[in-house]
Amino acid sequence: MQRFTKIHRSLAAGTLVAAALAGATAQRPPELTPREITLRDGKTIAAEFGHFAVPENRAKPGSRTIELAVLRVRSPRKQPGLPVFVLAGGPGGSSIDLVTRLVRGGGPPLLELLGGDVVGIDQRGVGQSRPNLETPTLYAFDPSAPGDPQAQLAVMTRVCRAEAARWQAQGVDLAGYTTAESADDLDAVRHALGYPQIALWGESYGTHLALATIRRHGASIARAVLVGPEGPDHTLKLPSYAQRGLERLAALVRREPALAERLPDLLATLTRVLDELAQAPVTATVDGVEVGIRKFDVQWLLANEIGLVRRHLERVPALIAAMARGDFTELARDLLRERREAGVGSAMQMAMDSASGASPARRAAIAKERATCLLGDAVNFPFPDIAVAWPVPDLGESFRSRLRSDVPVLILVGDLDSRTPLENATELLRDLPRGHLIEVANAGHDLNWMQPELRTAWSEFLAGKPVTTTRVAAPAPKFVPLPE
Repeated sequence: MQRFTKIHRSLAAGTLVAAALAGATAQRPPELTPREITLRDGKTIAAEFGHFAVPENRAKPGSRTIELAVLRVRSPRKQPGLPVFVLAGGPGGSSIDLVTRLVRGGGPPLLELLGGDVVGIDQRGVGQSRPNLETPTLYAFDPSAPGDPQAQLAVMTRVCRAEAARWQAQGVDLAGYTTAESADDLDAVRHALGYPQIALWGESYGTHLALATIRRHGASIARAVLVGPEGPDHTLKLPSYAQRGLERLAALVRREPALAERLPDLLATLTRVLDELAQAPVTATVDGVEVGIRKFDVQWLLANEIGLVRRHLERVPALIAAMARGDFTELARDLLRERREAGVGSAMQMAMDSASGASPARRAAIAKERATCLLGDAVNFPFPDIAVAWPVPDLGESFRSRLRSDVPVLILVGDLDSRTPLENATELLRDLPRGHLIEVANAGHDLNWMQPELRTAWSEFLAGKPVTTTRVAAPAPKFVPLPE
C-alpha cells in the first residue's frame, strides 16, 4: 500500500494490437513492434513493444477486453536463459518503466547477468495498459485541521465511492482489478509469447503478485526472485513491524556518539512527544499556512518515513529531536504537502489492496498489537476501512492461505525494512523448501540489489546455480545532524 498522496506518471501512446485472449490461452501471439531504449552513454538497445487483449473480469461471462502493454528486451546471449518477467511494486507501479530504467542504467552487462529475455508488463489499470485507472481526484483536506483518522476516513470514503461510480459509469468493471486476475494475465502473456517456463522478479507488491502467480500457475514458473517480500496475507502490516523498526533505529542512534549524547533514548523521547500531543494538538506555520498536528499525524508520518526509503529514515532522529524541543516546522512541512496532494491516486491500487485484504487472524493480531506499539497501526491507514468504497470481491482465505511450493525462490530483504520485514521472509520460507534468504544489513525497503555481492548471488540463482550467501552489508546510514 502506498501513501495516499496522488500519483503522477506520464503516459505514452502505444500500438494497439487486436489479440484476443481467454484465460491463459491466446489465439495468436501479440504483435510486438520495434522500439529502442537509449542508454546513458547515448547508445541504444533494441526492444519490442505492443498491446494485447485480456478479459477484464474472467469470472464474468461476456466480459469486455482490456489491453495490457508489453515491453520485451531480447537476451544478447546465443543460448538465452530463462525469460525474466519483471513485476513492479505499488500496486500501481509500471513494470515497463522499471525495465526501461534497469536496461538504461545497466545496459548489455545487466542483460547478460539476467540471462534471458526481459519482459515488462504494465499490470491491468497501470501505465501504458488500457484503461489506465489513475486519477487526479483529491481529498481536499484542510491543512489547518489536526489529523483525525475518523474524520479523514469519512472524507476519503465519500470521495472514493464517487470515484468508483465514475469509473463504473465509463464501463470499467472494478471487480476485475485483483491480484488473482493479474496473475492470470502474466500466465496469458507467457503463453502468448511462447515461453514454456519463466522466472519472476518482483519488488514489494510485485512479490505479492509473484507468489499469487506461483500458487495459480506454478508449473510455468521455474524460479523467482523476491525483493522485499509481501506474502499472501501481508497486505496489512503488523504494528510490531514499525515498533521493531523504531527499536533498530534507536540502536543505530546509540552507536553514533554525536547523536547518542543528545538523543540517548529515542524511544523514550518519542513516547513523550506522542503523549503530549495526545493531550493537546499543536500548530506550526509553514509558508504562511498554519498546520494542525496531533498524535496520529506523527504516528502516520513516522510509520511511512521508517518504512519506505532509507534516506527518509536517516532524518527521523532529527525530526524527533526537533519535536522534543517544541519545533514541529519540518514535520508540518511534510504534512502540508501531504494534505494538499492527498488523493485517490489510482483506482487500480485501491481495488488491488482492497481485494487482497487480510485474514481474520491477521486482523486480530493487528488489533492486539496496536495498543502496545508506539505508532499504533497508522501505517495501514486508510486500509482496511476504505475497502467498503470499492466494489471489488474479497479474494478470500484460499488466496491468503500459506503458500506451499517447490519452486526455487531467492528472497532479498533489508534488516531496516519495516514494511516488508525479515518476519515476512521467515514466515514464507516455512513452506518454500527450495527457498533461500539473503539478509542485507543496513538496507531498508529500497535496498540496492545491484551491489556486487547481491548481483553475483541473483545472477547465479537465475542460472540455476546454488547460492550460499546468507548475509551482506550495505553502507551504514548517514543520519541528518540533530538540530542545535
